[in-house]
Amino acid sequence: MYEMCPGPDEPGTAMVWHVKAKQGTVTLCGRPLEPAEPDEVDADRHCTPCMSSFSRLVEQNG
Repeated sequence: MYEMCPGPDEPGTAMVWHVKAKQGTVTLCGRPLEPAEPDEVDADRHCTPCMSSFSRLVEQNG
């Protein structure tokens, strides 16, 4: 199972939504999680590498 979590797109840049495993500590794009509040993130901004990885996982697992 996976979940969305807020974090910077690049260190020191805009906040976006990343994807991580439910019990994971690293996003699918490989970024360690940093404390962030969901209200700091634009609802429409998502990490492209995370979303690509998630899409491949869904396709593989049906």
